Amino acid sequence: MVEQAPLRILVIEDDADTRSNLIDILELDGYETEPVGSMAEALKCQRSSEIFAIILDRKLPDGTAEEYLPELRKLSPSAAVIIVTGYADIDGAIAALREGAADYVLKPIKPESLRARLRQLAQHWQTWQELKEAREQALQSERLAAIGQMMAGLAHESRNALQRSQACLEMLVLEIQDRPQALDFAARIQKAQDDLYQLYEEVRGYAAPIKFRFELTDLRAILIETWEHLDVARQGRNISFQVIETLCDLRCEGDPRALGQVFRNILENSLAACSDPVEIQIAWSEVELRGRPAIQISAWDNGPGLNPVQRQRIFEPFYTTKTHGTGLGMAIVQRIVEGHGGRITVGTSRNSGTEMLMTLPRKVELKGNP
Repeated sequence: MVEQAPLRILVIEDDADTRSNLIDILELDGYETEPVGSMAEALKCQRSSEIFAIILDRKLPDGTAEEYLPELRKLSPSAAVIIVTGYADIDGAIAALREGAADYVLKPIKPESLRARLRQLAQHWQTWQELKEAREQALQSERLAAIGQMMAGLAHESRNALQRSQACLEMLVLEIQDRPQALDFAARIQKAQDDLYQLYEEVRGYAAPIKFRFELTDLRAILIETWEHLDVARQGRNISFQVIETLCDLRCEGDPRALGQVFRNILENSLAACSDPVEIQIAWSEVELRGRPAIQISAWDNGPGLNPVQRQRIFEPFYTTKTHGTGLGMAIVQRIVEGHGGRITVGTSRNSGTEMLMTLPRKVELKGNP
């Protein structure tokens, strides 16, 4: 079974041989490494929020560990820092521990000691990630509950106001049949009212509790059915839609209707973002999620991709890059996926386009729905 993405370790070591040895040890154990030779290079590190640990030579050409630990903390607040130092410099390592380093190792580095410490840190990292995710889900549930209460209070009066406005507009149209310019203004008002009603309904639907009906579900069948239902949006366009076949079992517990909505929102985003010729590629793999069997779905398109701000905010409610839209589509997608005990992220392995990575457990183990 394929594991989740490997943990990332930033290696800051100016000696090329030592750095190479560290990389060999770490990559042999399945870690992903980012080696640099100075602190200046380290501070330019990409994807810093994904760093699990930092192995830091205490003395570098451009400074010492104690001097740079505060900046490393800003770069990657959750990463554990392991200081590499010589025995003669043990006092410096202790000083670094006082500045927030997690541990130190002595040169020459003993691979087994380093491995053992990293295993401990990996366990702590996993626990921290799970607690962080649980806190975020709890906070999101609280926000949704607050929105739901507010929307419940506004629902009755809002519907009445929209109905009164619609009735008056229809009567006005009957009175101005012989005035083309006035009819044009009335049509614009009708369009604005329709948009307002759609926004209201989407917000109400987003805030309302989701009730899932879990059953054994074939993800490939749902994907193909969803794609076929988008035939109107695909008409007249040059589109290559490729589903990469796999030998892995694509069945899991899920709500077919809700998962169909997830696929629909993702595919509609791809169609809206891409210029012809459009390329959309779906791939599958077996992974583990929190130590349990899961399926990962990769949905890639050849659109313009996402800039750093868009990548960070794509799942925020009401954030959108479209000219028209409420910005709730991907927020709803995230809510449904997490309601299945899964996870959705923006992929980082592609050099172009946009890749969405959705991971769903094969068996749902939740006490309740959001």
